[in-house]
Amino acid sequence: MKIIQLHFYLLMWSQATEGLLNITVTLGADLSGGLEGEEASLLAPEQVQFDTGEGSLSASEFASCIVDYLSAHTEPDTFILWSDGCGYQNRNAVLSNALLQFSMKKNKVVIQKYLEKGHTQMECDSVHSVIERRLRDQDVYLPAEYVNLMNKARVKPHPYEVKYIDHTFFQDFTKLRLCKSLRPGVRAGDPTVHDIRAIRYNNNGTMDFKINHSDDWHPHPSHQLRNSTSDSHTVTPLYSDRLKINELKFKHLQDLKEVIPKDFHSFYNNLLH
Repeated sequence: MKIIQLHFYLLMWSQATEGLLNITVTLGADLSGGLEGEEASLLAPEQVQFDTGEGSLSASEFASCIVDYLSAHTEPDTFILWSDGCGYQNRNAVLSNALLQFSMKKNKVVIQKYLEKGHTQMECDSVHSVIERRLRDQDVYLPAEYVNLMNKARVKPHPYEVKYIDHTFFQDFTKLRLCKSLRPGVRAGDPTVHDIRAIRYNNNGTMDFKINHSDDWHPHPSHQLRNSTSDSHTVTPLYSDRLKINELKFKHLQDLKEVIPKDFHSFYNNLLH
């Protein structure tokens, strides 16, 4: 059995062009799972890059990035995902439904593990440090310029992989109904979602959880899981068009064109608002 451990993290760059946020979701691979040589070369850290004119910060956006990354790597039998416990990013029913569907469709086991408070440093933090040094004192006029800078932030053993995406990339996982709730308990005083330290998604459609990392796995309450039906597998595009920014943000960006070279003005003129 081949196992790969992944770290995923959200990073937001404040762009020189005020008001348009550039968002990076970092998915980093820890090769301690046993993949070596040619196989290991396929699992380089990946930066998924988009701006707030193309995507937002909902659970479906994060789930889309994670499922896309997992789907690109078919070799491992088990994926272990490490992250902090941020609710809207990493600890919610939308992401859990997406991971459970992936496990069932691809015949894989996915394990989510949440870092303890005060111990949230991850290997992908070093990726961000390298990128931040590269971005220092750089003039950036377009979101796409970050892609080139991030790609060149590291030379050896190879440049970082950067995937620059638009709104068509994102899938709406809110319609999935495989898991109704993450809560492991039902009565007052029972463990809540925030008490969970690990979740295991099995390829037979079941889930297990741990309250402490040292615990044995406990089956997720069956009443929280739905039978697999065609309706429970529905995934559709999240957006049909680019996202609109508010009028004040659009105005501020137009004002900034006074200090932005004219070659870049068309991008800001065409922003939806």
